[in-house]
Amino acid sequence: MGAVSDAPIDVETKVVDAGTWAKTLTVTVPLESVDKEYNSVCGELGMSMRLPGFRPGKVPRNIIEKKYGDEIKKQVTQNLLQRAMRSAFLKEKLEVVGQPRVDPEKVNMERGKPFEFSIDVEVRPNFELGTYKGLALEQEEVEVLPEEMTTAVDRIRERFAELEDAAADYAMADSDVGNGPLRVIIDGNEIHSEETQLLINGGHVVGAYAHLGDKFLLGAKSGEKRTVEETLGNHFPKEEHRGKKATLEFEIKSIRRRKRPELSDDLANKLGLKSADELKEKIRTQLLESVGNEIQRRTRYDLLDKVVDATPFELPKRLTELMAAQQAQASLQQFSQMGVTPEQLGSAMGEFTADAEKRAIQEMRRYFVIDAISTKESIEVSEEDIDEEIVKLARSRGMKASELYDKLVQDESLPQLETDLKIRKVLEYLTEEATITVVPRKPVEKEKEKAQEGHEHPEHAPAKVEEHGHSHGHEHGHEHGH
Repeated sequence: MGAVSDAPIDVETKVVDAGTWAKTLTVTVPLESVDKEYNSVCGELGMSMRLPGFRPGKVPRNIIEKKYGDEIKKQVTQNLLQRAMRSAFLKEKLEVVGQPRVDPEKVNMERGKPFEFSIDVEVRPNFELGTYKGLALEQEEVEVLPEEMTTAVDRIRERFAELEDAAADYAMADSDVGNGPLRVIIDGNEIHSEETQLLINGGHVVGAYAHLGDKFLLGAKSGEKRTVEETLGNHFPKEEHRGKKATLEFEIKSIRRRKRPELSDDLANKLGLKSADELKEKIRTQLLESVGNEIQRRTRYDLLDKVVDATPFELPKRLTELMAAQQAQASLQQFSQMGVTPEQLGSAMGEFTADAEKRAIQEMRRYFVIDAISTKESIEVSEEDIDEEIVKLARSRGMKASELYDKLVQDESLPQLETDLKIRKVLEYLTEEATITVVPRKPVEKEKEKAQEGHEHPEHAPAKVEEHGHSHGHEHGHEHGH
């Protein structure tokens, strides 16, 4: 079958309010248009059908209908539904967000009758923008803090670290490896044992068949035995015990610690640089660029959130639920990659779900406010803007611009690129219109930094409310939600 025509179709419509930003739309396609679509589908089938005794395109209609009757009816129904929905939205000037809801049991084309169906939709919120010009904001100075420099140097030292046997009285720390027997016990019975290595890595213990925090091994010394009760993960070798509570017992026979080299000319040479001073200068330059980008991004979103806070409006209910579910699912997948199941979250699951909904609401508010500002200030994205961005992106990825363009077309990602650029333009506009005072940087508390994750990085909004190029490596092609 060919592609569904984009040409408008004559429709009769009736709109009934069904809640805040919700509407029920009844659509009727006249019999003449139904017959025309039916004949078009039959004609396409006739041209492709091969039957002995008939030339291509000359197979009688009654034979086509007898052989493909159900398929024809299904295709005509789908075509009419898509065309009629688009035409009805245009006719009623409805800016639909999210996915229209259609009951498939009640959508069925019948020969000799007009085609009628009802759909539930939610429309773009209509609201009065709060103050968005002349906002006042403090922006941190672009400078590298001593602790940031230390952390960056330590990361490079860690890349060249080597394991060595630890002294007898050494206490385990992050990145250390403990060697010894691991026993798994359920109801007093040992169900598994092995000689293994457990690694402390970034707050977790890796290799124990369960999600364990680093406290299980931190501070342990050779000859010490550590015990914990935890749920066995899906990677436990005996399938019948997966998901069950078990006692894990690990005896540390020996420890291997990571020894990091000092920052020296030798280390710089390994990175293709002449001296430690040159290495430190390169690190500082990269940190300045990174810090500058982060401060700029944070400033823009702090300004945006000032506008969002000054613009109260109710969000479409179904869309909010959908976005919250997507937020929660994305976070659960991240937990799953770390070996944490929803069951292991236990009582924290309610708080987790509420947090996902809160983030989804904030991101949607950002999106709708950005869209309203772009409309009010006539902020548009030109073809030249898109071409320039594609060239810049292609250069950063080591591709030809034409290759990247073809990929974006193939992935149907050009609309998302345009949305990203519009978001950037609106954020730049807010910054240009604001009064910004530069203040010294303050060290960011780790807990506060974690609490802000997700708040400043919009993820699953109707269209990603995020500047292009700062989306954590995601490709284009996200659902727009409209």
